[in-house]
Amino acid sequence: MKALKIAGIVVAVLVVGIFVFAKTNHVSPLGMVSSDEFDTYSGVAIKGYDPVSYFVSDKAQLGSQEYQYEWKEAKWYFVSEENKNAFVNNPEMYAPQYGGYCGFAVNAGFTAGADPTSYMIQDEKLYLFNGAEVKAEAKAGGSAFFDTSNTNWNKK
Repeated sequence: MKALKIAGIVVAVLVVGIFVFAKTNHVSPLGMVSSDEFDTYSGVAIKGYDPVSYFVSDKAQLGSQEYQYEWKEAKWYFVSEENKNAFVNNPEMYAPQYGGYCGFAVNAGFTAGADPTSYMIQDEKLYLFNGAEVKAEAKAGGSAFFDTSNTNWNKK
């Protein structure tokens, strides 16, 4: 009886731990996210980073509310009026793939928040990752990695 009680406590602690991890990293099944929606968990798309800056300066730069634009029900921040205008004229070119969620998570069949400073531009598309380790795995996987990720994202 005591062992059963301990097992119940262990299971409860594990469930709570998984729930806290999922909530903290906003992890969810891939099917719960629309292909047209962007990760706005922080209140703004890609945590306020300027999506154009990845392409024009090859670095992640925080945008400003001063240069703000709303697209696909998400607020986007930019470092300059020029970057904002570039995005307004062609948002599909600059917006991150997979709604700004971690590309590695999408490859594995779920969504998770991404670190906007961990990114890769592949075939003129922006991909975000949840850290250097998973970015390295994606890079090592080459085109097969992105083929699987694209299939997962598009079939939901």
